[in-house]
Amino acid sequence: MRKLIFLMLISMLSLQGVAAQRIVVAGGSITDIVFAMGAGEKVVAVDTSSTSPAAATKLPKVGYYRDLAAEGVLSQQPELILALEGSGRPEVLTQLRSTGVQLNLYDKPTNINELFTLIAQLGRDLSQPSQAQRLINRLKQALPLKAPPSSLSALFILSAGDRGVTVAGPETVPDLLFGYTGVRNLATEPGYKPFNREAMLVSSPDFLVAPSHVVYSLGGPEQFCQQSALALLPAAQQCRLLVMDSLMSMGMTTRLPEAIAQLAAYREQSAL
Repeated sequence: MRKLIFLMLISMLSLQGVAAQRIVVAGGSITDIVFAMGAGEKVVAVDTSSTSPAAATKLPKVGYYRDLAAEGVLSQQPELILALEGSGRPEVLTQLRSTGVQLNLYDKPTNINELFTLIAQLGRDLSQPSQAQRLINRLKQALPLKAPPSSLSALFILSAGDRGVTVAGPETVPDLLFGYTGVRNLATEPGYKPFNREAMLVSSPDFLVAPSHVVYSLGGPEQFCQQSALALLPAAQQCRLLVMDSLMSMGMTTRLPEAIAQLAAYREQSAL
């Protein structure tokens, strides 16, 4: 009898991922992977950080993943919720789980190996392990060798305004991109931190990189370069600026090889 009950439970658990035909995703990295594995047709809604692929942007939105509302998520009648760590307040997650809907939380990947781990986890949870492994293999083949260090330096600007400048240091995706392309990151504090204006002027980066949502919220590249916090930098005065897709440049996604190639191409252009 115990063996029968055990087998029934295993069967129910294994069918849970297969039966889920209505999935809500909160977190751009997860959305990117789910679609890249070919499971996008099961996704009925995403959060606002899910800016790619194009098919995902056409789906209903449930708000920003860090500020989810249970009502908005449940209105999509999900059978499964896939969410990145930091999604929603604890009480919101409790409310979602209390409805009986399966909610899976995943660690945010901070390096390539963790990205592969996330892909494998999603493959298991969506009953698509072979598709996940093929995706991992494609990424491994597409990732280039790290370029040797060059003389070029840069800063990734997350924000620039009256309150100063916030840049990406070690333990961020932009820093990983700099490392792959041989560009020296002038920001040395881990994470996204304010950067001293005097130190920025002294270091004088060869060029700047910024996410598209920040640049275009200020009116475009020209207006971004004219921000008072950057005005004294030669790189800003000449608007030596690479604008990158926000999710691709800040999130650990399957577009990582594309992001490296884009930055590498700009580095070569800057070296001329």
